[in-house]
Amino acid sequence: MLTILIVDDEKLERNGIKFLLKREKEEFRILEASNGKDALGVLMKENVDILFSDVKMPYINGLELSKQARELCPDLEIVIFSGYNDFSYAKEALRYGVVDYVLKPVDPEEFHRTLERVMGHISDRKEETEKQNRQEDYLRKYFFINYLYSGNKESLGHLEKLFSGGRKELDRCTRMILASASNGFFETEEEHFTDSLKEQFHRDLGYINLNSNESLFLFTEKYTDYRELARQLYEFFRKQYDCECYFAVSGPISEITEMPEEFRKLELLLGEQFYQPGQHVLVSGEEAEEPEDRTGEAELIDQISREIRSRDVIRLGQDFGKLEKKYRGNRQFSEMYVKFVFSSILKEVYEQISPGDEKVLSKKVDRLYRCRKIQDVVDIVSKAISEFEKSMEEQKDGLRGEIAKVKSYIQHHYSENNIGAEDLARMVYLSPGYLSTVFKEETGMTLNRYIREVRMNKARDLLGGTNMKITQIAKEVGFSNSSYFCRSFREYFGCSPESCRKGKVTDEEASSVV
Repeated sequence: MLTILIVDDEKLERNGIKFLLKREKEEFRILEASNGKDALGVLMKENVDILFSDVKMPYINGLELSKQARELCPDLEIVIFSGYNDFSYAKEALRYGVVDYVLKPVDPEEFHRTLERVMGHISDRKEETEKQNRQEDYLRKYFFINYLYSGNKESLGHLEKLFSGGRKELDRCTRMILASASNGFFETEEEHFTDSLKEQFHRDLGYINLNSNESLFLFTEKYTDYRELARQLYEFFRKQYDCECYFAVSGPISEITEMPEEFRKLELLLGEQFYQPGQHVLVSGEEAEEPEDRTGEAELIDQISREIRSRDVIRLGQDFGKLEKKYRGNRQFSEMYVKFVFSSILKEVYEQISPGDEKVLSKKVDRLYRCRKIQDVVDIVSKAISEFEKSMEEQKDGLRGEIAKVKSYIQHHYSENNIGAEDLARMVYLSPGYLSTVFKEETGMTLNRYIREVRMNKARDLLGGTNMKITQIAKEVGFSNSSYFCRSFREYFGCSPESCRKGKVTDEEASSVV
């Protein structure tokens, strides 16, 4: 509702303007003052949108009131009422930012047209302000994400300019929580959960979407149990949206310059989701809570076999330790059965290390069966696994072929909505966890981030080289939600798809907008 201040030393005149305002469809909050001095007092206390003022008044006339009112309220819409003999005053008032004048006696139709023009000015200015605020918000996210990934000081400098509180405001963040989902959850559900999330948690919470499967939450509280908070976030998404998210909690942050390194740690920490599927909350610098192991013996042996074939040395070491623990603590298994199980693992390991070398394998198996203690059996297989790990480390250069294959697949299948680590890993016969680890080491970025980068660059090419509609382009590059695509494009390049198509702003030029 707009607030209007009517200033006239004649009560009858003020009542006449109020009568005309009540004939309008819109509702207004109406304030009154009998002279310019009182009007200034009202303007100092109230947020006024439109000022209607007579020219001739005691103490402070309409011209002086307009001048002082403009200094107090730069966006105030000022309309002067003047008699025919005072018309020269009205023209002079235009110098003080008066947007219009109305001759007395006031004609109702002329008053209605004047009010419509003034309200149009307010509406246009509000729309322009909102547009500018949205653009500044996109630029803040653009430079923040760029700084988060690169630690680029230039991006940090632009951020300081875009926040009214400068560096002090940027240093308010004390913790970050990186969330990971699957199946494009943050693309399809983002518009629904952001408001309800803030309502439920009642705290100062910042939200930055990174891609369709990852988002970052920022917090300012110093004395909060962030492990518990992350657990509550997990329950919120599980119950409200049936989504099993994973959360990585950063260590304490004292200033923004620490964020890029803390974020790098969070990305590495989230990689643990493949190795600890039952652990949905991981905290940087803390030992992960050990979930109760309910994996059956046969299932565990099958997992170890798959991990050897997929060269997942990280998970292999963990699961082999679990298997060893099961046999040490349970005497129901016969000595021959235990040796059979461990010899089977030994065979699979050597098939990967030295395929076809039957002599070496035969000696190792024979030695294993002659062992009298389970510790000796375990030591033989553990040593083989260590050799396997060393072999995989030496073969990492050979894995570049698999990484190149994954990158090529993404380059040619970016239009598919749900490209994920699981499908890509199956394609190159690696485990999702091992692929994610090696991919990050090889490319310097996570799979999710690489997929987003490919999609955004393809979208920019289509905007510049085709006449396709933006909704079509969004679908073409793998986005089911065109509004989410537009937001992601702005946050990635710092400009809208429309501006990019018109050639007004590119990502290289985005910094000049600040």
